[in-house]
Amino acid sequence: MPASALAFTREPAIRERYPSQERLVFGSSLRQAGARLLGGACLALAAVATMPAHAAGFPEKPVRLVVPFPPGGPTDTSARLFSKVMAEKLGQPVIVENRSGAGGSVGTSSVKREAADGYTLLWGGTSSMVVAPALYPHLDYDPVKSFTPIGMAVRGPLILVSRPELQARDLASLIDLAGKKRLTVASAGTGSVGHLTAALFDRSAGVDILHVPYRGGAPALSDVLGGQVDLLFDTVSLLYPQVTAGKLRAYAVTGAQRYSRLPDVPTVAEVLGKPFEAYSWFGLMAPAGTPEVAVKRLTEALAAAAQDPVVKQQLGDLGLEAVGDTPEEFGRAIRVDLDKWTQIVKQAGIKPD
Repeated sequence: MPASALAFTREPAIRERYPSQERLVFGSSLRQAGARLLGGACLALAAVATMPAHAAGFPEKPVRLVVPFPPGGPTDTSARLFSKVMAEKLGQPVIVENRSGAGGSVGTSSVKREAADGYTLLWGGTSSMVVAPALYPHLDYDPVKSFTPIGMAVRGPLILVSRPELQARDLASLIDLAGKKRLTVASAGTGSVGHLTAALFDRSAGVDILHVPYRGGAPALSDVLGGQVDLLFDTVSLLYPQVTAGKLRAYAVTGAQRYSRLPDVPTVAEVLGKPFEAYSWFGLMAPAGTPEVAVKRLTEALAAAAQDPVVKQQLGDLGLEAVGDTPEEFGRAIRVDLDKWTQIVKQAGIKPD
């Protein structure tokens, strides 16, 4: 008899002889399989529950946005403009918290120490993210390694101005005048963006203009208006009203394109015939290691805020433009600026006060 036939013939006999044993074996196998399935399901649920930043529902609670400067001014105002729209996009409040001190380094350093879960963010700017590291190489944070870039939010060029009485009608004649007599240029302070931009201009234009530091842009502006200092590099938000009122002459803007509200004022690059860019910018950052899902949601919210018509209009009134770029683009911009300003600090021999 074939083996297969023998197997079929004996099977009923086996079942009749050991009916309870058959139920025990088959029941035990089913219970073991069920246990394995249940265990796997529990592990999967546990993995989802412990996924960084609760990927499925980020954010699940309010988000804090640390501004490392006092309330008021372009830094704080721009952060609050963005936070409102971002909150609508995220479905959770975005609470602005001012932590000022040491030129923005105090608040910046505090965010570095927060949990990398996407719930504490930094409104990082040129001063704290690239200028301070260029001046102070021993800071307790690294702008590249300590943070995850979310996206640049806003940026604005600087303007080079003088009082109308200065004997130079345009930038070309100003450069010529600087080669014949000693001119002075004010800034908001040693190591400020205006100071470094003035140093960059010296090297690009082949001039040597004496730097006069002040404690803030307002006193620097006051002395330029009063004739105590010849020139000033500072932000559009500070200088635009004085230019439109005819109290200051604008020679050039430091952006890649002309400023839309001063269309007759050229860029520095146009006049020099070589690349020249300097901006004051702010962007969104998180502690290093923030989960990708949180970064993605935050980048989307930032981009939505940058496209909001009300945000764009109010930023324009501050001399700023909305950007809302990607983490990769923002990270690259930080590295480029950090390298540029570090070189300028070394070449010009700039030392902090």
